[in-house]
Amino acid sequence: MPIELKHVSYTYDPGLPTAKDALKDVSLTFREKEFVGIIGHTGSGKSTLIQMLNGLIQPTEGEILLNGESYYSFPEGMKKRQLKKAQAARLKSIRQQVGLVFQYPEHQLFEMTVAKDIAFGPANLGLPEEEIAARVDECMAMVGLKPELKEKSPFELSGGQKRRVAIAGVLAMKPAFLVLDEPTAGLDPRGRDGILGRIRRLQEETQIAVILVSHSMEDVARYTDRIIAVDDGRIRFDGKPREVFEHAQELRQMGLGIPQMTELGFRLKEKGLPLHDTILSVEEMLQALKEVYSC
Repeated sequence: MPIELKHVSYTYDPGLPTAKDALKDVSLTFREKEFVGIIGHTGSGKSTLIQMLNGLIQPTEGEILLNGESYYSFPEGMKKRQLKKAQAARLKSIRQQVGLVFQYPEHQLFEMTVAKDIAFGPANLGLPEEEIAARVDECMAMVGLKPELKEKSPFELSGGQKRRVAIAGVLAMKPAFLVLDEPTAGLDPRGRDGILGRIRRLQEETQIAVILVSHSMEDVARYTDRIIAVDDGRIRFDGKPREVFEHAQELRQMGLGIPQMTELGFRLKEKGLPLHDTILSVEEMLQALKEVYSC
């Protein structure tokens, strides 16, 4: 069930002096079971991109397809009422399959208890109470929330726990794609590692596809299998983390950094140390230095 973007563009305020091209002729495919990181400076177009995946924004030009079916194309000749009904049904189906967790998702919490907040989406699907309760328990376990928190107010929880409740609420819809917009913003290092580590394990265990927007080069290098770099509304790089971070100079020109260990590796190479691969982590650096000095 891939998501395909074909020559997608989006313009804010078209026809006005304030018009801005947020995306320009973007063609991408997001596949099942992969963990993708999206990077780009503020205003690069990455948030517009992920909102399109969830159907919150319709392209100005181009087409988006989920499992080969267009988000917005319908048979000609449909009456207005039929068309509106079909559009609503299509968007509902898309949002069940493509779950979006916004930045600072705790601001979206509103129910009196953790269980009710997680159950909100499944309840709107009209599922039986037994199925809803099972999904609440399952998704709390997935994100590492203890069962005794079910009847607590989500507003009494820590920042990291609130994030987990919000993510559990999206997971309860059983989407094929989980889209996360800066899910660790404002958290301390321990909270950040807890959230991302849990998401990585979740992706490996359930094979859900994860699309992660992040400003942290360390995080995308550590957790993702593929990185898409967005700059001025266009896709500049799309590949494995090691391939993307080889373009250090271009990334800096885009206003982005590279992982600290990658930077250190490049500097050591400049000093003549025979490091062969682009280094992404402390563990890789230690292994590379062992290989150099054991020769």
